[in-house]
Amino acid sequence: MQLMLLEKTVGFLKKLLLVDGNSIMNRAFYGTQSSFMKNAEGLFTGALFGFMNILLKYLDEEKPEYVAVAFDVKAPTFRHKAYDGYKATRKGMPNELAMQMPIVKQILRAMHIECVELPGYEADDIIGTYTKLAKDEGIESIIITGDKDSLQLVNEMTVVKLPVTKQGTTTTDTIDIEAFKNKYGGLMPIRLIDLKALMGDSSDNIPGVPGVGEKTAVSLLAEYGSLDGVYAHVADIKKPALKKKIEENKDSAYMSYELATIMLTVPVEKSVTELAKGEWDKPELVKILTMLEFKSIIKKMKLDGVTVPKISRVDSEDKGAVVMALFNVLADEEAESENIIPEEPLPSIVSKKNVFAMFYEDLADIKAKAEKMPEVLYMECEFSGKYPVEMRINFDNDDTVYSVSFSIPDTEISFIEIMRPVFENKDVKKVAFDSKPIILWLMANGCGFEGLWCDLSIAAYLTDSTRKNDNFSDVCRLFTGEENSGMEYLPKASAAAIRRLERDGMTALYRDVELPLVPVLASFENEGFKVSENVLVKEGEILDKRIAELTEDIYKIAGREFNINSPRQLGEVLFDEMKLPGGKKTKTGYKTGQDVLEAIADESPIISLVLEYRQNVKLKSTYIDGLIAVIDKNTGLVHSSFNQTVTATGRLSSTEPNLQNIPVRHELGKKIRYAFVPRTEGNVLIDADYSQIELRVLAEMSGDYNMKKAFKEGADIHAITASQVNNVPLSAVTPSMRSAAKAVNFGIVYGISEFGLAKDIGISRFEAKKYINGYFEKYPGVKAYMDSAVAYAKENGYAVSLLGRRRYLPELTSAKFPIRSFGERVAMNMPIQGTAADIMKIAMIKVYREIKSRGLKAKLILQVHDELLIDSPIEEKDEIVKLLRECMENAFQMEVPLPVSVSCGSSWAECK
Repeated sequence: MQLMLLEKTVGFLKKLLLVDGNSIMNRAFYGTQSSFMKNAEGLFTGALFGFMNILLKYLDEEKPEYVAVAFDVKAPTFRHKAYDGYKATRKGMPNELAMQMPIVKQILRAMHIECVELPGYEADDIIGTYTKLAKDEGIESIIITGDKDSLQLVNEMTVVKLPVTKQGTTTTDTIDIEAFKNKYGGLMPIRLIDLKALMGDSSDNIPGVPGVGEKTAVSLLAEYGSLDGVYAHVADIKKPALKKKIEENKDSAYMSYELATIMLTVPVEKSVTELAKGEWDKPELVKILTMLEFKSIIKKMKLDGVTVPKISRVDSEDKGAVVMALFNVLADEEAESENIIPEEPLPSIVSKKNVFAMFYEDLADIKAKAEKMPEVLYMECEFSGKYPVEMRINFDNDDTVYSVSFSIPDTEISFIEIMRPVFENKDVKKVAFDSKPIILWLMANGCGFEGLWCDLSIAAYLTDSTRKNDNFSDVCRLFTGEENSGMEYLPKASAAAIRRLERDGMTALYRDVELPLVPVLASFENEGFKVSENVLVKEGEILDKRIAELTEDIYKIAGREFNINSPRQLGEVLFDEMKLPGGKKTKTGYKTGQDVLEAIADESPIISLVLEYRQNVKLKSTYIDGLIAVIDKNTGLVHSSFNQTVTATGRLSSTEPNLQNIPVRHELGKKIRYAFVPRTEGNVLIDADYSQIELRVLAEMSGDYNMKKAFKEGADIHAITASQVNNVPLSAVTPSMRSAAKAVNFGIVYGISEFGLAKDIGISRFEAKKYINGYFEKYPGVKAYMDSAVAYAKENGYAVSLLGRRRYLPELTSAKFPIRSFGERVAMNMPIQGTAADIMKIAMIKVYREIKSRGLKAKLILQVHDELLIDSPIEEKDEIVKLLRECMENAFQMEVPLPVSVSCGSSWAECK
């Protein structure tokens, strides 16, 4: 730590700038004379103007390497669940400020600054977590906030800067340890929690001990050290009235302590180093800032002279509504990009271009338009986490597409009831940029959703699965060539997207697989998975004990204590002090990655201890603490998010938490699965798993006679492979032979090299090459398939699955051999993985629909790689087992069978 302080003093430490987005926006809105600034089109801009000035000031002054802006989620946090009165006295965000919140995030995205928000947590918790992660990495944190709650985070590596704006000038109140001690009677910053536990906090409606103010609380803590110290010495308090207050309000004090404590273990997705500043999207910034009329900000950011595409404006009429500047009239410009499909005559549902954008306060207007039952409904929704903040809809009843915008929290239930007939009508075509959050929101409120006709995010994903299309502006550019965003572009962009998919032969994949899958995934997220916190806590305690043992053993060998989690400190111990070989130094210190340590594992017993320590710490933080943090304390359920547009192969992924990544081979993985249980007593978990689906797809696609024959006969494919490659009878195949054959079988699917196989099964590269050649001699159809797959990809520029899913492979034209080789391996593998993913998606849709059509109570709750998991009443078990086999084994017609193994249990672990 002394070394860190020295580096900080001389300015060597890297910096992480953390901004409390809600706090600074509020301060900019309420604390400046410009709070009610408007642009020419009536959009309030004052908070945005203040926020940008503050942000740019600290970016310039601090010059941080890493930046993130944290936002609150408009949803209950764990504090609300612990105390109903938490922040109950706070007024809601005024509309003048609320309408600016989505725009500030749009600006930050254009600046490539990470916006971080998580349901169940406040911005303070996210900031606190990142300060801890940064400290562990030896990175200094600077917190920009107007909320003094963050002062508890101040330490030798963290300072808080409180912006103060007076008469247009922003000054800073910088709080480090000494400044805090001077302000609060010598207390350390962490004691702010104890202080609030005693004195309370009226702004957050934290009760504290009634009648105890700041002066009294400071004196108590100065004398007794902490809240625990106060209650340990309550008998020593001399003032009878104060003593009585303390005694009678112990529960309130300790509850207040919990409410005031900032969490440091939020399951944030990105590491500190992944928050590195990126290049600004200058045209996008100029477009937004020009619309906001922020000429001084453009100048301050040195964006003068940056050109942007011409944007047409909405011709506004005064209809008693506020016209939004971001809604623009569709232009009839011809597509210039080679990726843009030429315009063709379109059905009326996608050719309407007259747009009138307005805010409606009266739900009667919405009801009148909904009752006409539009031919198409265009939808756009602003979410904070999983909770809607604002929704915009366009009715296509007449020659005009109307845009209705309103604040969800005030009218949520009424709006859903008014719109229910439209949402549930399969004949009304629904178009959205990202439909799953909308469907999930409706599902959670008991409303159905039918008729999804176009989801632009999915269309963009199918068009190029390796490209990141996470905002509407990017997708609009992809399909129309116009760098614009706004609801009025949905008709044109959706029409272009559908033409593009038709041209590329992916219409059936889109209509029959991807779109029907959206409500299935929304149902997953809505239902959740019951998790026993007690089981996780018990396993966590065992891990903590082992981590403590490993820590002591490492210290003994090293000869001193140090931060094992710090790569820099670990490198110094191993390579400077212990003089171990293999040290490779970078600008930030020695490399201490797993590959580096494994290479010197025989040099000292400390290496194996460090590797085990790292593994246990990761297991504890990710799979124990991480899961506990996301368990709903009221229901015991975990609601993961399932991502349909992330992987390049078509597979699904899950986040918050990642339920697909729980270790399979590690013993702890099995123990963690014991925590996943049925939702209610009388239910059972049913697991259905495809057997070797990718190998079966390989056999089908390659047409190899021997491989197809083995699968048709139900033989052990790995034993058969071992027998044929080693030229021994099946009865003579040893476990090691079978293990090697298994590695080759699955390795072939991933285009394994002789080097990779040698490493996997512990043989020489010569032996590995001989084994692979022998494999291809016995399965010549596989070799022919691999060669043809690569040739097809080189000729067409992409690999394709049996159902038409594409992955573009620019790597195949690279001049660099490693990159080109990677492209060839992907060309072999993607059609197999993509087809297997498509089959699983079809199976999910079939199972989900069949359960619904039969009116069963069982719920499909999870998909992990090749398996599906159902939470079912015990009395439905037999029917569900049969249903799973029927749906999954017949999901896709192949010559090679697709057998499914089904198992049941009272926990996920017992299903295996």
